[in-house]
Amino acid sequence: MSEALGGAYETEKPEVSPEALEAVESFTTALNNFNWRADYFKFCEVLGFTPDSYAEEKYQQFRELVSYLDCFDKEAIAKMIEAGQ
Repeated sequence: MSEALGGAYETEKPEVSPEALEAVESFTTALNNFNWRADYFKFCEVLGFTPDSYAEEKYQQFRELVSYLDCFDKEAIAKMIEAGQ
């Protein structure tokens, strides 16, 4: 694939540091916990949103974010973070 892109996106395969893995674990666990515990009104309260169409859109985006994060294992997310630094 990198040949088709002319090598523009070549990155080294990073070693996953324990710190990166711990950060990903903490981040994803916290977001999943908040998603599990908070309803729309709690979401608005925590973020200082007025319950309106903008807040509804952000709440839906948050729910999608959590769902999509769960599509990747924690090591894969940590590798992407390490490669992006």
